Amino acid sequence: MKRAWAFAFANLRRNRKRNLATVAAIAFGYAGLVLLGGYVVRIERFLKANAVFIQHAGHVAVWKQGGLDNAAAEPDKYQFDRAQTDAILAWAKADPRVERATRYLRGVGMAGNACATRPASLLGIDPQEHAALLQHPELLTASPELARPAQGQWAYQVRDAPRGVALAAGLQKILQKPKVFDEVRGKPPAPTVLDCDTDKVTEQLAADADIQVVGQTYDGTLNAVDGQMVASFHAAEPVAEETAMIVPLSTLQSLYATERVTYVALLLRDTADAPQVAADLKAALAAKAIATETYTYADQAWAPYYVGTMAFLGSMVGFITLLVTAVLVFTVAGAMTLAILERTREFGTWRALGFQRGHVIGLLVRESLLLSLVGLAVGLAIGLCATYAVNAAGIRFSPPGVAGTMQLLITPAAWACLGQAILLPPGIMAATWWVVRGQMRKKPVDLLNAATA
Repeated sequence: MKRAWAFAFANLRRNRKRNLATVAAIAFGYAGLVLLGGYVVRIERFLKANAVFIQHAGHVAVWKQGGLDNAAAEPDKYQFDRAQTDAILAWAKADPRVERATRYLRGVGMAGNACATRPASLLGIDPQEHAALLQHPELLTASPELARPAQGQWAYQVRDAPRGVALAAGLQKILQKPKVFDEVRGKPPAPTVLDCDTDKVTEQLAADADIQVVGQTYDGTLNAVDGQMVASFHAAEPVAEETAMIVPLSTLQSLYATERVTYVALLLRDTADAPQVAADLKAALAAKAIATETYTYADQAWAPYYVGTMAFLGSMVGFITLLVTAVLVFTVAGAMTLAILERTREFGTWRALGFQRGHVIGLLVRESLLLSLVGLAVGLAIGLCATYAVNAAGIRFSPPGVAGTMQLLITPAAWACLGQAILLPPGIMAATWWVVRGQMRKKPVDLLNAATA
């Protein structure tokens, strides 16, 4: 066996130029796959962090049964009351797999600037719980840019704005509020009554960061609260850019005159536990007669942007990987076909000396395997060097849902590199076996009399 491998290696040195070209084709093809895989791993981490921490999906989210579809229309029926919320928080605190539980209240209302109002989609979260999310190591490792607002500071960072709200950048522009609370602090305030129908209104609106939030309490009464715009942000989805607003949980509960919350999201110490935690939580609450629906960040109904994007990227990468693998297999098969045609008389001599078909086929298959392994090793080195160069170049781009730009990073994962590498050698070996097998069907005398280059 050792002699067979040594003989195969020696044969590869007989036509160095062709074999070097074949190795180069494999190397650059695999290097491209390493870069592509590394980019997808980076995007997956970014999208996951975006879904869990910025879109507030959590690793696991628990809703009242039917709440995901009906809570906005019938909040009294499909939101958790105080006792139910406490039961969820108590279970989460007792389970060692859960790192943190965060309460959320969702609703709709109107955002106003004292001259006009616009429809707004309101998300209520306690500022300190928001701080814990934005400072989480998983988020900061995946993309620290996601944790920063487009303008200003988050509510937990502004101590003297008890009702600090954050507006999506599009809504901020519509309400003509270009400055956040920190930028107008200490400056002359706007008039008590604005000149809404004159040219002065733009200047007057820009003089303060006051925002009015109007909504309807759960018993049908119209209500309003005042807030200070402490930050603006870019919504993860374009449709929310002109409507989204983040409000302190207590402020939104005051607006709706309720203690209820829409859902509770859990952060886990190990994201792989998400499906089991979701099932265990649902069963525990059912035992207390609390009917719930639990979702993980990988559920289509709960995190469609993350799931849909990853499904598309997975399909694209799979197709490209198979395409590149097929091209490389045919490249090596072509090179081996030429080698076989050139060495037909040699094979005839081996057969005449007593070598069986399997011996000759095995030798050529070993040669093709050695070519592929050398090409993969060189390709991995090229891919890792290219990864380092790209990461060191500091290239920046503007993805959706991120304030400003973020650095283009490629983070190859060992499992992805290994998975792509595993596909190539079997295909090359199978193609070589098929080509050699056809040639070895000939009789030794025909091989000896064949015309070769």
